[in-house]
Amino acid sequence: MRMAQSSQSLSGAIWHKAPSLLSEVQTQRMAQHLRQAHSVPLAIAMHLARIGVTSDTLDDFLEPRLRNLLPDPLVMCDADKAISRICDAIQDGHPIGLFGDYDVDGACSAALFRQVLGQFDIPVYCHIPDRFSEGYGPNIAALQKLKEKGARLIITVDCGITAHEPLAEAAAQNMDILVIDHHKAGPTLPIATAVVNPNRLDDDSQLGYLCAAGVCFLLLAGVMRECRVRQITPPSGTMPDLLTLLDIVGLATVCDVVPLQDINRVFVKQGLKILATRQNIGLRHLCDVAGLATSPTTHTLGFLLGPRINAGGRLGQSDLGIQLLTAQDADIAGSLAIRLDELNGERRATEQAVQLQAEALAEELLTEDSARSVLVLSGEGWHEGVIGIVAGRLKDKYNRPVIVIAFDKEGRGKGSSRGVPGLSLGDIIQAARQEGLLLSGGGHDMAAGLSLHRDKLSAFTNFITQRARAAFGDAPPARSFVASHTLSVAGCTSEITDWLEKVGPFGAGHPEPRFIITHCQLKNLRWVGSEKQHLSVQLDDKTARPLPAICFSAATTPLGRALVANPDPGPVSVLGRVRVDNFRGGGAVQLHIEDIAIG
Repeated sequence: MRMAQSSQSLSGAIWHKAPSLLSEVQTQRMAQHLRQAHSVPLAIAMHLARIGVTSDTLDDFLEPRLRNLLPDPLVMCDADKAISRICDAIQDGHPIGLFGDYDVDGACSAALFRQVLGQFDIPVYCHIPDRFSEGYGPNIAALQKLKEKGARLIITVDCGITAHEPLAEAAAQNMDILVIDHHKAGPTLPIATAVVNPNRLDDDSQLGYLCAAGVCFLLLAGVMRECRVRQITPPSGTMPDLLTLLDIVGLATVCDVVPLQDINRVFVKQGLKILATRQNIGLRHLCDVAGLATSPTTHTLGFLLGPRINAGGRLGQSDLGIQLLTAQDADIAGSLAIRLDELNGERRATEQAVQLQAEALAEELLTEDSARSVLVLSGEGWHEGVIGIVAGRLKDKYNRPVIVIAFDKEGRGKGSSRGVPGLSLGDIIQAARQEGLLLSGGGHDMAAGLSLHRDKLSAFTNFITQRARAAFGDAPPARSFVASHTLSVAGCTSEITDWLEKVGPFGAGHPEPRFIITHCQLKNLRWVGSEKQHLSVQLDDKTARPLPAICFSAATTPLGRALVANPDPGPVSVLGRVRVDNFRGGGAVQLHIEDIAIG
């Protein structure tokens, strides 16, 4: 398979062959066996062989079963304590309080508990903090309000692992707290009855890849098992069916960008099947307002539903997400879906304004030093509800970690960061906090949040720049693409797209395979879209009729500028993903171009 160097790539990227768990000879041999024994197209068989799928495991990979892969919840530290305490509350009929995060994972985590515990007629009070007035994580005032409502047990979901002070105060007031989280934990745990977090330093469960909703689902599976042992049943006489909640777990798994491996892949694959049945009233209405007209995919979860649920938390109405996910009335669900859709539109406009300013700062910094290994961008008055999205977009554009910080007039800043492989933002933010540079902070390898005062900005920037330089050397990593196999134009057929659907879902930890079409000409090159920002072209390698292809938002990229300067570069190799063109209808196959190399 031909690999391109940055000097050949029109985008300046390096093309790599996809890594394999086997030697190249063994990979080829296994791919041929999959092709012959199971009629798998060679390009797909090569992808499967590289990731370790064999003839014996193919069926289980294509149709993973929850019962085969669901871990025992008791492998997580403190899970036994948490399960026992929750079952005590159910058995005694005591009210339970939930304190969630304001993002999709937090809303989904809280919704799981409310949906399950509600079936036992247990009063469940939920508090989702306001991003702006309360900030991230538990605060003592909100915990006190839950207690005043009658909650004898309070469960924090998708937060709490770094909330040492408020949870210490809660313990002093005799509050019974369970912490269920998945964010990076420090060496000291908060005071609580139980702290269930597979990313605890002393947790050997190897489940640190779960999102918070995944941890909650696993814990609730343990609760249901213990309820059966204690012979606790809901008034209906029927135990809650956790499988019907996999659409919520799958949504959180995709939106929190955790690896689609092992049980996470089951959550998403089976969750999409549940979503397609539209059993959840709120998600049904949200699909309608989002204009979903096809079977749901990971794109549906990550780009249609997730941003709308997030919009409430980003723009000051943080509890709309859990209200929607747990709605039982169609009229209420419809109204909530419409409101979230409206807020999402407002979010996009606000995001664009902040992004333009942050991008201008990034260009200034890179003009001063093009090898800058990390971008720390800050501004006064930026809307803190969109800085995470802006950081992600600029990370994609500049291929290096980006931290975007919004300061208020008093110099208090809240920041959000997005990273690239090779540098753990969660670890660095924890270290900066321990150095006294931050007021608070924490997160994952690829995303983290923080707060600091303006007078610490310079020291923090120097701190993280030194860490990034130590990780990357004198320059950030070059943009790169990983290709699975070559394809001809004639090989880009519906059989390939059908198999890709079987092999999915794709996402973090299980990326959709890219393919390379070699020795082809670019025909009928056009710039399309409202701002002529997308490249439409046909690929001709003489093996079949030219293949339609598109490269989205290419006009301002190095690739786009190169093709504007020379729209007929001669024979090229084109790298991209094979997709079905649902935009024009008819199900035609097309290539979504990511890069083009000369020669």
